[in-house]
Amino acid sequence: MDPISALFAALLDSTSNAINDHMQESLGTEVKTVTIDHNDRRITFQHQLWRILDESVCVDKRDRIAEFSKCTLAAKEFFVDACRYLRESRGSGLKYDKTKNMYCAASRSFKPTIAFVAPASQASPLEMAKRECNRLVIQQSASSEAREEACARYEALKRQGQ
Repeated sequence: MDPISALFAALLDSTSNAINDHMQESLGTEVKTVTIDHNDRRITFQHQLWRILDESVCVDKRDRIAEFSKCTLAAKEFFVDACRYLRESRGSGLKYDKTKNMYCAASRSFKPTIAFVAPASQASPLEMAKRECNRLVIQQSASSEAREEACARYEALKRQGQ
């Protein structure tokens, strides 16, 4: 390839890459991951085509339900705050409008996971006797005497109304 053709090919390649990058940026075709710190809570989510992917919000915390719940509640609050801020700022431009619309849509449609995890309550004597009776009934190796004794204790507690 002669030098002029090589220069022209390089120029054409860089121009087409710049145009392609600009088109992808303005259309939002690629999945983008965003990490935000909002009110001392780290929130991660992804968006594509200027829409927040609900299933991606706080996905890194999904295996810890209490933390996941707090994160999704903070994410909802962030989406509402971002929408309010962008509406009040009165910015302009295509990217600004798309960003504002994305956060405002999420502020309306995103449903956080609300979970409350409490310690298990102490089992009553009746419940504990019932569990022991059931365990010995199922257990093949338990003696019939132990099973009968445990189940008799359960029946006695049940009659007492405990």
